[in-house]
Amino acid sequence: MSVKQAVLGLVIERPGYGYELVQRFEERLGGWRASKTAVYPALLRLHASGAVQRRADSSAHRNVTWYEATDQGRSEFRAWLRTAPELMPMRDEMYVKIAFATVDDLAFLIEQTRQQEQLCLDRIDRLRGASPESDQLANPDVDWRAIGQAWLLRTEVAHLATTIEALQDARDLMKAAICRERSAG
Repeated sequence: MSVKQAVLGLVIERPGYGYELVQRFEERLGGWRASKTAVYPALLRLHASGAVQRRADSSAHRNVTWYEATDQGRSEFRAWLRTAPELMPMRDEMYVKIAFATVDDLAFLIEQTRQQEQLCLDRIDRLRGASPESDQLANPDVDWRAIGQAWLLRTEVAHLATTIEALQDARDLMKAAICRERSAG
């Protein structure tokens, strides 16, 4: 995902300052946690490229820097939106661990897959509680942002369900590998 483009989209919707943009980022993307270390560098890159401009605000007895989109930034964002994304490879840490594990590591990874599965189940419960019902989204007064966010939540639930299946499959394969190793030894 392009944090830079997501931050630019937020600034185009409404100018904001760093901390507020971090909060809006997390709200919009259904709990995807963007740390300050992701949003602030994105703002700096956007400013350096001319996509956003900064202005200081010292009202309310605090010094904050507000970011607002430039015409160049709006054009850049629209061009990005209209460009087809690349298919991203799997980058989950669990997949990397499984790819580089030896048979001696499998017992630990089996437990880690159980923990990961529970995290997925917990996340699904939270997401289902936050997602509106389909009939609510069919209401003609619902704006696209709410529909898009509901789609994002549902897509994440589907992805997590698929991840659970993959973890269960990996666990079965690891157990079988351990049994083969024991019977060979």
